[in-house]
Amino acid sequence: MPITSVADQARSYHLRQQHAQVKSDLTRLTQELASGQTSDMTRTLGGDYSALAGIERSLRLTEAYRSAGAEAALVTSSAQSALATVQAELDQIGPSLLAATGVGVSHEMEIVAHSAGDRLNTAIAMLNQEVAGRALFSGTATDTAPLITGDALLTQLAPLAAGATDAADLIATLDSWFMDPGGGFETLAYQGGTGPAAGFSIAEGETVSNPLTALDPPLRKALMGMALATLVSDGQGPPGDANTREMLEYAALQMIEGNEGITDMRADLGDVEARIEAAQVRGDTARGLLELERNALTSIDPYSVATQLQEAETRLESLYLLTTRLTRLSLTEFMR
Repeated sequence: MPITSVADQARSYHLRQQHAQVKSDLTRLTQELASGQTSDMTRTLGGDYSALAGIERSLRLTEAYRSAGAEAALVTSSAQSALATVQAELDQIGPSLLAATGVGVSHEMEIVAHSAGDRLNTAIAMLNQEVAGRALFSGTATDTAPLITGDALLTQLAPLAAGATDAADLIATLDSWFMDPGGGFETLAYQGGTGPAAGFSIAEGETVSNPLTALDPPLRKALMGMALATLVSDGQGPPGDANTREMLEYAALQMIEGNEGITDMRADLGDVEARIEAAQVRGDTARGLLELERNALTSIDPYSVATQLQEAETRLESLYLLTTRLTRLSLTEFMR
């Protein structure tokens, strides 16, 4: 019969404790070897978390700057794309219309000017774009589209065209309406804010913003040129071939001049994009260095852990063998 005693029970309890401890060590060491990170941070850091806390704070701050930089990059790249589309529309009509007025053939001028209305609508749609809930060209009023629609704009200009006595009169009136401070464009067509949009904090002490709005003079000139060409194409304004030619020539020149100004605007926006990219590169470098510092504090020595893991496996095998032998202990086995 099996021999049972208090000593046997104590030994059994001790073996169970040893089994639990070795299994726990195996689990811990396996996790550490797989992750490369210590599972007992207090022991590894000696109870001093100040250095690790500082690194973690810097990493969170770096990630916040990176997120803001990514949003800033999205806004600026979208603004670049919108301006590129506006320029493409101006490239298609401005030079062609100027060439047609140079020839002086009414039919050719009408053909080229016929697309001005569609191009005006496309340009305004591009300038009214929103990205990530922000209107791109509304300045501080990012929750509002900067411009009224093309049809609404032409409705505002129709009485001016009807009241003009000749081409020079309409040109002067439109120039004042579009370009004068406090004129019709600023009070009736533009719905955004007067200042630049709120900035993005892309690095410590460094903030960038989209500096452009639909109030910028090159965009006003471009829109005026397209609007004037549309009015003439629709048969509005002073009649007569001479008036038509003069108005369309002025419209073409405004579109070309506006297009050149938009190139400068895009260059300014490119400077902002370059700052964002440089900040992102610096942030990535800083994050990499911080992660190295964190790993130096929290990482384990894989060779040491592998040795400990092997020792734990050996202890576990020994415990299993000992347990097996003890469970077979009986009077017959004892007497052998």
